[in-house]
Amino acid sequence: MSKIKSWQLLSAAAAVLFAAEWGLSNIVVNPEHQLNTREKCERELAQAGLSLEDWERNWQKEDIAIRSRYGYTLRGAVIPHDPACPPADGRTRVVVIVHGYTVNLIASMKYVAIFRQLGFECVVYDQRNHGLSDHALTTMGRREAEDLETVCQWVRKHYGQNCILGTHGESMGAATVMLHSAIDHHLAFAIEDCGYSSLKEQLAWVMQTRYHLPPALLLYPCMAVAWLRTGVRFSQVEPAKAVARSGNTPMLFIHGDADTYVPYKMLQKNYDSKCTGPCRKAVFPGAAHAMSLLSDPERYRRVIETFLQDYHIL
Repeated sequence: MSKIKSWQLLSAAAAVLFAAEWGLSNIVVNPEHQLNTREKCERELAQAGLSLEDWERNWQKEDIAIRSRYGYTLRGAVIPHDPACPPADGRTRVVVIVHGYTVNLIASMKYVAIFRQLGFECVVYDQRNHGLSDHALTTMGRREAEDLETVCQWVRKHYGQNCILGTHGESMGAATVMLHSAIDHHLAFAIEDCGYSSLKEQLAWVMQTRYHLPPALLLYPCMAVAWLRTGVRFSQVEPAKAVARSGNTPMLFIHGDADTYVPYKMLQKNYDSKCTGPCRKAVFPGAAHAMSLLSDPERYRRVIETFLQDYHIL
């Protein structure tokens, strides 16, 4: 009888542990999404010194739908360059802007405002499991980088193989951009803003600082459950290592030094990993996570414009 009770207790404990790890993994692979409303867009544009009325009336957005290699549909929009700021040389320049974790393409509009005034056609889209795109478990950049490759293929087909194409990503979108930089060596540039250098380190940091849980006990079981659910080994999602394989693509690394979500120290790890091709980094003092642009819109624009000019993209 005592042996039976022991096994019952062990089974019950294992079931409870698995349920707890399932819940932890769910925060990552199937998160609750922030409500990205017209009001949020208006607030962010206003902080960047822009008008929602101009966005709605004059940006001439065109909806697009792109089929992922995994069978789901990515939904987004194409926003043409500002008619008042055409490219001086007549060449077509395109940037694909990738949003972060739990938000959607509305979070990209503040970056669109910069690029369209620099003569870029802007492509924005909702990442898998976000916004209006189809449901597919979030993999924190791994499958998302392959989706970005599909979007870039669509861009080259739509605008021509000779278009000047670059990428920009924020947070998880920045990790996606870095992972994609190892896939596509024909990009004109890649810009990452507050991306994590290692998903394993990022999860351990968030587990400890936000949820006050011991990573030493819970991190690996959580990643094991995530692997069972997604088929992706989160321990192998290493954006900094991907940057080391980015070839000669010029890259710009941006981070706020008050970022407590993706630790500021990860900026240096990402930057130091760029061992081939030109690169630059920019630190925004006092900026929290994903707030570099909103902390100093004019400087953010100058940093991007100077980077693009110095590497002959503009």
